[in-house]
Amino acid sequence: MVITRRAASRRPGPSRGRGVVAAGALALLLGACGGPVEVAAPALDAESAAACDELLGALPDDLAGLEPREVSPADAPARAWGEGLVLTCGVEEPPLFRELIAPSCDEIVGVGWFFPPADLESEDGPVTGTTIGYRPRVEVLVPDEYRGGVSFTALSELAAPITEHLELVQRCR
Repeated sequence: MVITRRAASRRPGPSRGRGVVAAGALALLLGACGGPVEVAAPALDAESAAACDELLGALPDDLAGLEPREVSPADAPARAWGEGLVLTCGVEEPPLFRELIAPSCDEIVGVGWFFPPADLESEDGPVTGTTIGYRPRVEVLVPDEYRGGVSFTALSELAAPITEHLELVQRCR
């Protein structure tokens, strides 16, 4: 993924992101088996559920040249494409975000994304991006094979639906 990052400093403390990374890797493995892509469906309040429904209804059928996939559970506020590129609406603040003194915020076509530093420092493995300033938050899980051009194209194509259907509460700093 070609992204310019701002330096991020860590506060001392335990890492809470391992479980999320493991869950994301499991979703990728299950998604690669040909059936529906398993996703963790966040619990949403009525307002977030309505906003997520609007967003999901506005998403393109194909994303970055990838065909759509079914998700399980079918009523999850999520969509999937290709071999496990997954968007989930209504997610919590990402692990590590509060632990960083100055978390990086990478803007792609007007949408600020947080990528865990370890995801970007590694040249392989999945990358998880979470919108910073929009509510409800959106998370995009990008499998290893889609890092680079496909991931940038996907995030670029998601910008219009995100900016049109979700509330901007804070710009990327």
